[in-house]
Amino acid sequence: MKNSPKLFCPSYTCKPGAQLFGIVNSSGFIDYLSSTLEIDQDFVDEAQKGRTPEKRFRFAGNCAKKGCNQWDKENSQCGLIDTIVQVIDNPQNQELQECAIRTRCRWFAQKNERACFSCNEVIRNIETKMLSD
Repeated sequence: MKNSPKLFCPSYTCKPGAQLFGIVNSSGFIDYLSSTLEIDQDFVDEAQKGRTPEKRFRFAGNCAKKGCNQWDKENSQCGLIDTIVQVIDNPQNQELQECAIRTRCRWFAQKNERACFSCNEVIRNIETKMLSD
């Protein structure tokens, strides 16, 4: 396990080095890329000219674990995906979409397909919506 790759957070911020893995389409859902694209400062500068980049794109980056406010220290896992799965509660009888980060996704590692069934509806800062409901 020592040499296994770090898990990605699928709700990462738009910053150089992040992996672009999805684009929000006109229906508000994610069109997943077949492979990730590492973004650079030029991409960040352009993306920040419109709406918040995290509301238009999905980025992944190394999970910060204890360095993240969403980290559940008691259970040593991401607390956000537990809440997302509970709040969104999508049916699990659908087919999984292709995803370029699934094998390294923190959420998939914790919740398997249940995370995937909710992921397509998640935009960064969903916790704000959950807190206001």
